[in-house]
Amino acid sequence: MSKEKYLMLVVNVDASDDVNMVPLICGEAYEGENITWTRNNDENLEAQGNRIVVTVEAWKGGNFSCFNSEGSYLDHTLVLAQWPFRKIIKNTPEKGYIDCSTNNYGGSFKCKWEWGENRNGHVVHIKATRSHGGSNISCSVDDRGQSITCLDHDYCPYAEEVERINLTIYFRSSFVVEAYNTKFYIMDIVRPDVVPISRINKTSVEVTYPRSWNAPSSYFPLMFQVVRCRKREKCDCSKPNLQEILITQSHQLPVTKGMCVCVRARDEFCNSSWSDWSQYKCKTRENRKQRNREPKLKMQ
Repeated sequence: MSKEKYLMLVVNVDASDDVNMVPLICGEAYEGENITWTRNNDENLEAQGNRIVVTVEAWKGGNFSCFNSEGSYLDHTLVLAQWPFRKIIKNTPEKGYIDCSTNNYGGSFKCKWEWGENRNGHVVHIKATRSHGGSNISCSVDDRGQSITCLDHDYCPYAEEVERINLTIYFRSSFVVEAYNTKFYIMDIVRPDVVPISRINKTSVEVTYPRSWNAPSSYFPLMFQVVRCRKREKCDCSKPNLQEILITQSHQLPVTKGMCVCVRARDEFCNSSWSDWSQYKCKTRENRKQRNREPKLKMQ
């Protein structure tokens, strides 16, 4: 099934403007014919002919269709109003309107957002470029329509990143379009995946790099933030005491019975975001006794 082709116009409107005049054409092939028009399929316009001028009041765009003298549909033009307000998506604390991140230096990144209340919006256009020169960045909207995934095909993790990515996403809700822009380096938005933690012996655990992180580790080193809770009650990694925090590059950490260890990582050379916390709790003697008390399933 082929997609229907039509013309889409985006009109920049100002909050102080009451009326915007927009010229429309049904088609070059229909010059001189008796053409009638409708707006949103339920309003007959007084203006007739192949070329007409319609008014767009503030944010009120519309779908304008043209018909021949016999009433047969010929074509339509979608008129959208782009206003300066920010209502389609939310401005979240610390993250802003558009939150972009990546888990390595592979050139790909993902950007997400939150829809505004009572807004049935969707992405109509994505523009991603570097500041100067040519760029080869492709983007696609994810299945749920709440994020995009992009890939900079020319990105090289071993070269200095001298130009920011300039990303603009156009959102549509009804007949309104809003544009949201953000600029960043890949190194600014990199955030490693969670750090694996495994037990080596009774007195130590080992942390390793996430599988998604770049290699070799000597060129892409991570630093670890470690929280060790010596109390047996629940350990809240997100609210550690300053005395419990340890910054290290070591992959092996000393532990004792009953200790809870929380670890997260970030790029050693960039002041980018930390990964989410990963947690490991060393089993106590009581844990083992309780496990031994559990009834065993007998095989018939």
